[in-house]
Amino acid sequence: MPDLKEIEDLIELMRRSGVSELSLELPDYKVSIKRAPESEAAPAPTAAANAPKAENAGNAQGEAAADVTIVAEVISVVSPVVGVFHNGGMEEPRTRVNAGDRVEEGQLLAVIEAMKVPNEVRAPASGVVAQVLVEDGAPVAYGDRLFLIQPVQEDAPDDEPPVGVA
Repeated sequence: MPDLKEIEDLIELMRRSGVSELSLELPDYKVSIKRAPESEAAPAPTAAANAPKAENAGNAQGEAAADVTIVAEVISVVSPVVGVFHNGGMEEPRTRVNAGDRVEEGQLLAVIEAMKVPNEVRAPASGVVAQVLVEDGAPVAYGDRLFLIQPVQEDAPDDEPPVGVA
């Protein structure tokens, strides 16, 4: 995950070059930065719901602030073989997995059919499906990304008070 200095450097590079929007997506995080035009005030937040937000980063000269969204720890689920992607499995009735669905670790997400042999793809962790990257019935190659899962942090047990509360 990038540190605040790296994000500030991206914002400064955008300011110098005149670029108003930048998105950077890597396997473990995504950064989206949007600058307001010089004549406008800072933009209203447009970050995706459920995404942790960094504070708006401006500089001491009072230039336009940037809206920064960092999505950390997105897990890529990849194809274990070359074959045909079957969302939710091959046996009927099947429940397709869609963006926004909550999944549990070990849950069947899909089957990759290779030479009539089904290869199960299971959730590596509990979380929410952020994106389904392949259409049902599409061919996939070894290592192709199939799903992005946003892990869900477990809540503290009900009998323990939150940290900092007496």
